Amino acid sequence: MIVRNLVLRNIRSYNDGEETRLDLPEGVVLFEGDIGSGKSTLLYALEFALFGFSDMKGAHLLSEGKKSGRVSLTFESDGTEYTIERNLKVRGEDVVQDECHITSGGERERLSPSDLKERVVSILGFNEPTHPRAESLVYRYAVFTPQEQMKEILTQNPENRLHVIRRVLGAQSYQVAAENSELVEKRLKEVAYGHKKAAEDLEEKNDDMDEKSRTIAQLESDIPRLREREATAARLVRSLEAEWKDCLGQREEMSKAEARIPLLKQEVVDLNARIADDEAKLKALESQLADEIEPLIHAFESMPRPPQEAKRVEAELNSERDSLARLKESKRVLEAELEKTRELLAKGVCPLCGQKITGGLSARTEHAELELRRVAEQVSAVEASFAAISRQLEAARAFEEKEKEGIRARKESARVDRELASLRRDVQETRMKLSKSTVELGESSARAREMRGLSVKIADLESRLNQARQDDRKAGLELTQARTELTDSAKELEKLRIEVDKKAAALEEAGRLTTYQNWLSSYFRPTVELIEKQTLSLAAARFNDHFQRFFTSLVDDPDMVVRVNEEFSPVFEREGFEQDFEALSGGERTSMALAYRFALNSVVKETVSSRPELLILDEPTDGFSKEQVFKMRGLLENLDSKQVILVSHEKELESMADHIFRVEKRNGTSVVSDIIA
Repeated sequence: MIVRNLVLRNIRSYNDGEETRLDLPEGVVLFEGDIGSGKSTLLYALEFALFGFSDMKGAHLLSEGKKSGRVSLTFESDGTEYTIERNLKVRGEDVVQDECHITSGGERERLSPSDLKERVVSILGFNEPTHPRAESLVYRYAVFTPQEQMKEILTQNPENRLHVIRRVLGAQSYQVAAENSELVEKRLKEVAYGHKKAAEDLEEKNDDMDEKSRTIAQLESDIPRLREREATAARLVRSLEAEWKDCLGQREEMSKAEARIPLLKQEVVDLNARIADDEAKLKALESQLADEIEPLIHAFESMPRPPQEAKRVEAELNSERDSLARLKESKRVLEAELEKTRELLAKGVCPLCGQKITGGLSARTEHAELELRRVAEQVSAVEASFAAISRQLEAARAFEEKEKEGIRARKESARVDRELASLRRDVQETRMKLSKSTVELGESSARAREMRGLSVKIADLESRLNQARQDDRKAGLELTQARTELTDSAKELEKLRIEVDKKAAALEEAGRLTTYQNWLSSYFRPTVELIEKQTLSLAAARFNDHFQRFFTSLVDDPDMVVRVNEEFSPVFEREGFEQDFEALSGGERTSMALAYRFALNSVVKETVSSRPELLILDEPTDGFSKEQVFKMRGLLENLDSKQVILVSHEKELESMADHIFRVEKRNGTSVVSDIIA
């Protein structure tokens, strides 16, 4: 893996909200700066981009007070370039990963944090767990190990150290294989025992199969005979049922006829009563027609018709009444005027002007009297005419009343004629129904007498039919039982056959598993343990060569000898005596830790399929003398890594760097400057 560029935003001290982009070349790259300037943050960001949180917490990465952050890493592996993006955000009181993407070949894919880690581990060829919180030991020990952690591996429990070395070198696979083979062997033994136990009654099951086969043969022989017996019984049942149903039908018809006898008798009585009632109605209607209706018609037809209708006479009478009223009013007015004139003549003086009345008023009085007599004569004439017209009106009204009665009588006569005709038809129809009912009553009485003999026949048929049905059910039941027993026996035989086959197979499988068990215990596990031992022994030998070479390059002390044993535990002697790690000086401890780290890196490169081409060293010269610092270039060249990233506050390392980045803090924010070496 070669890192091409790293982009940060709001990661720890890179907190100004802007993106910090670093393009990293191959060769030795130095990040130089004071302690606390933000150098190590770049390494944490790089590891976070590759593997997620691992043993880090989100709050440790996100800048204080920021709601979100981002890391983008572009790297090359086996000639293919990949870009990884991981985002952080605040959720409640926690800092969690947000969207994650990986870009390759121009295609950008969104993945969950755990899926992205699994993809990266696969790309790098690291054979190790991909759990989101699991630490990548290959990366941590072969690519980047903080110096203080490398010192811890020198002093930790030998068993734990060997476990770590096994994982880093992939040698734990042999141990896992041996342990798994022991588990498999134990399981094989258990399964083989189970198979043998399951096959214990194999001979007894074979005997059961023979007995069941004989039973099936007997049933197959009995079933044809039982089938014929059932068919004969069924035919007899069908024959008797047909005859019995026919008799039941006849009896039902006879029962219906018998049930109708009371109805028919009552119907005869009702029909006779209806005829008598209708004949009485006929007589009453004929009497009404002769005594009431026809005389009214004759009286009307014999009455003379008046010359005018009552309405016209009434109009003429109203006209005479008006004329008479006007004449009487004129007479009253004339009488009043004549009375006044006579009073004036008697007084001789006008009451208004006081003048004497002349003789002209007398003439006027005479004229008024003549006019009054004429009007009186007209009133008498009109009164005589009014009386005559009144008599004509009474005669006309009397005729019209008789005319209405005559019309009503004619309508009533027509109605009575229709009713008489209807009653005569009803009487005729009732007489026909009476005749029909009388005949049906006779026939029903005859069928009722026949039914007594049919009931005896039906009782005999029912007895025979019940017996035939019992025989049919019995034959059917025996046949069904035989068939069911045959089916069940066949199923049981098949079940026994399957069981016998399984038991035979189990017995055979038990022998096969026992063979596997013996092979695992006698050959496989000893071979795997031997391979593991030889692999670790060879790795320890190579590790020891590298460790001694790197340590000697850093520490020039002929009295001090270092080595690693078969458990990869470092051993150092001074003047022929072993000493504790705590007895070393600070520079010697750092030299031993760095030599151990370089040796592990070299062995991993020789072991892991995808060789790590990147090496990251964080403060590798802590406690070194200037002479030891100058020896670092030779060590780095011997490591044969295409890209080495150094993080240090030692300016002496500038001479061995191909490219230098200066890291410094400005107002609490880390800033990286690109300086060409």
